[in-house]
Amino acid sequence: MTPRQLRHGLAVLQQHNLLLYHVDPGAEFAFYEANAEHAYNLVRTGKILEMIDTSFGAAAKDVMQSLLLSGQTRISDLVAAYQDKIEQANKAAGLVGDDDDFGTETNGLNGDSHAAKKTGPQVKSTAHLNSIICRLVEAEMIDVVHLKTFESSHDILRTVEKEVMDKYFPAGIKGNKAKIDLQERIAEGLRKVRDESKSLKRKLEQNGSAAKRRKIMAGMGMTNGNHEENLDPALDPKQVIRINYDRCLVDLRNRRLVQFATDIFGDTTAYVYGVLLKLLTKDLPRCRPDSAMDIGEDKDDNEEKGRRSVTTDQILDSLKTSVDLSLGIGKAEQRQISSAAAEKVELYPPGKKVLIAEAEVDGEASADEDEDDTDSSEESDYDSDYKAPTTTNGVNGVNGTHGTKVKFDESAAPRERQLDRPSQLRQHLLLLSESRQHFARHCGPNEWTVDFVPLMHALRETELDSVIERTSGRQGLRLVRILRAKGKLDEKALPNVALMRKPELQQKMLEMQTAGFVHVQEVPRDLKADVKKSFFLWFCDVDRSLDRLLDTSYKTMVHCVQVLEALRQKERDVLETTKRTDVRGREKDTMRKEYYERYSRFLECERKIFAQVMRLDDLVSVLRDF
Repeated sequence: MTPRQLRHGLAVLQQHNLLLYHVDPGAEFAFYEANAEHAYNLVRTGKILEMIDTSFGAAAKDVMQSLLLSGQTRISDLVAAYQDKIEQANKAAGLVGDDDDFGTETNGLNGDSHAAKKTGPQVKSTAHLNSIICRLVEAEMIDVVHLKTFESSHDILRTVEKEVMDKYFPAGIKGNKAKIDLQERIAEGLRKVRDESKSLKRKLEQNGSAAKRRKIMAGMGMTNGNHEENLDPALDPKQVIRINYDRCLVDLRNRRLVQFATDIFGDTTAYVYGVLLKLLTKDLPRCRPDSAMDIGEDKDDNEEKGRRSVTTDQILDSLKTSVDLSLGIGKAEQRQISSAAAEKVELYPPGKKVLIAEAEVDGEASADEDEDDTDSSEESDYDSDYKAPTTTNGVNGVNGTHGTKVKFDESAAPRERQLDRPSQLRQHLLLLSESRQHFARHCGPNEWTVDFVPLMHALRETELDSVIERTSGRQGLRLVRILRAKGKLDEKALPNVALMRKPELQQKMLEMQTAGFVHVQEVPRDLKADVKKSFFLWFCDVDRSLDRLLDTSYKTMVHCVQVLEALRQKERDVLETTKRTDVRGREKDTMRKEYYERYSRFLECERKIFAQVMRLDDLVSVLRDF
């Protein structure tokens, strides 16, 4: 390659954020490295565009697609490109209108150019484009590019550490207190670097949010779209913007959790859950916190982040009035429900304990004592006419095959089921909070929150169980769940616990050990370590299994891409024909039948391969990013 080609290639890779570089002060050379994380995000292009289309509309999707294709772009260049596109569309619309009687048809993508020209461009004007960019910036879907954008996290950390040491610790670090102070100042410096990309959003917030501007416009009686666009401030044409993939991942995680809730509860409860997630993650910048940057933040900020919750009224105001909340709720009389158990408030996430010494202040009961009192008085808090269901475990076997069927009392009074809309919403929220997966938590009176760490752990286990079931069958999944519940089990005791014959059990366990779902540990009885006298303990390491599954997903995805590349080489002559300007968009009319059939088969194979890659990306997202 010539130096000119090399510089051009580096510039293109940097523009698409596929290459990172670092220049030491006073150095003559720059050090480059590939940005593999961003390169993988290209796989999610279709999902991001679909999410933007659902949340912000088709015009915002068109702008995001332009940013994905052009990479980091100056606003003036983006405006100029859309001006040319709008002018060409207007000219083409005029030509189509003049030649409509003659039935002329021009060439376009997939043969739909005639229909596209009738509908016109998605972005109508530069003011419309400015309004769309403002909305995406306020939603943090678009970030500002600054100098540190092109450096890796390791180089940024090293630079900040050097600046902090030179400014605050020129004589070195002495003592634990100085070490803690150093970590806090480094975290503060890293947060300043991270906040540089939000400078454009802060400027827009000074003029009020987009929702506030629309309310002002509605109060003034202006409902025209042009007035709505003119309310947005003009952006700096020299500002360089790019797509914020961290924020896109937050919305993609919400969509995945809503799908998870749909599989368990149904559409109505999942819709309520989607509104809850949207309100909770409105200002959430990324899925996973950064331990290096979160050190030393103000305690008030940390407490506020820990108390991030929404009220029932906020959720109710965000719900569509057309949604029937009475669907998806079981039928039960009031006297058959324990009010204390249903309305129990959980102040802390699952597994988090509070010291009694910290809670006992001024004679108040501790959190543990409150829980004990609540548990002990649950029976007294039942309604006076509550009747416990009568079940037996004898010969009649109510808990057997016939006793597990859910039966609703259809003769119950209709007035007991006709709840108002807020009460119906609470039923859905309580259903989410009482689930085994901990979809939501009732953290206060009419307050709700979501603990993402235990929830994503449950989702990862669900994905792992699904893979185990497809690979080793229901029997293998049952053995894995037994090992999770019991811990390490001796191979001699495992047949009795699993109620399986020893040869079948050994064959199934070896099969799952090869797949990486279970593991075995040899424990010698004495110092001689005789194999015949050793214990062999089977166990299930979920983290190790998830790492193995993630590695397998990467390899499968690479294999799919290699298969697609081999198909493209095989059908190279047909694909080169479709690139001709007189064939593109009219393949069926211009190509011979044999060539068109080969082209159709290739498109079908390509569609299936891309669908498989998307399913693998769903799995990778759950295991690594969410």
